[in-house]
Amino acid sequence: MGVVSTPRTLTLPDGVVPAILDTERGRFATLQAVPDIGTPLGTVLLVPGWTGSKEDFTPLVHHLARYGWRTVAVDQRGQHETPGPDDPAAYTLAELGADVVAMSVALGGYSQLVGHSFGGLVAREGVLIDPSVFSTITLLCSGPGAFDDEAKVQGLKMLAFGLDNLPIEQVYDLKLDHDSLEPGYVVPPADIAAFLRKRFTSNVPASLAAITRRLIDSDDRTTMLAESGVRAQVLYGDADDGWPISVQDAMADVLGVRPQAIEGAGHSPAIDQPAATARLLVDFFHDR
Repeated sequence: MGVVSTPRTLTLPDGVVPAILDTERGRFATLQAVPDIGTPLGTVLLVPGWTGSKEDFTPLVHHLARYGWRTVAVDQRGQHETPGPDDPAAYTLAELGADVVAMSVALGGYSQLVGHSFGGLVAREGVLIDPSVFSTITLLCSGPGAFDDEAKVQGLKMLAFGLDNLPIEQVYDLKLDHDSLEPGYVVPPADIAAFLRKRFTSNVPASLAAITRRLIDSDDRTTMLAESGVRAQVLYGDADDGWPISVQDAMADVLGVRPQAIEGAGHSPAIDQPAATARLLVDFFHDR
């Protein structure tokens, strides 16, 4: 569907460690890294997308820490290794955005906020709830609201229906059967394939169903983000197959910024081109 990230390795680079982030809204599983030398320049908070997890940012966490930034990638509530309730009402954008605000506060505030794909919608919501706790927001391969591509929408509707009515393990098998028929599908190595299955089936089904529906019904609130006063960046892979590039460019125009493309990257620049992605991020963080 063009919105899934696949890690290339499960090995954590030196300095990247799993940790629990305690907030006033609960505990969140994270991957964190700090610079080897000196005081961190600040904190980068990385929010993953639909069916994703903190592992989607593993190489980027490493690169950003080497640039001097304390970096924290999270699993959102109900996602992978972060628990969540079975109530679908717990997974509105307002609830997920409030979590991101609480994460930034727990990390000392003024975070550089990066939201990948669906995580960009969540990051935007967090900024609209409380812009005072964020220094910047980067929308990484994200869009202004719901998808309008009919094939994507129908696929998401079928997945949400399955999650409401079938065991999540069966939903994953059906999704895998579907994805394997798409042009360009590459069978991942056995360890990555096992991880992808474990990650998907570890999601709270109500969470995954709800955020799937957010990709169908979310409003465009780009103008409100532009009025928030938080500096914004629009960044995507030059071969991104999530939101159309033209849609992301139009979003950047509303935000009054120049969109930036990462050469040689698809929908997951943090995996495809982590060094180039980190460089564009830190340049933006420092560009006052």
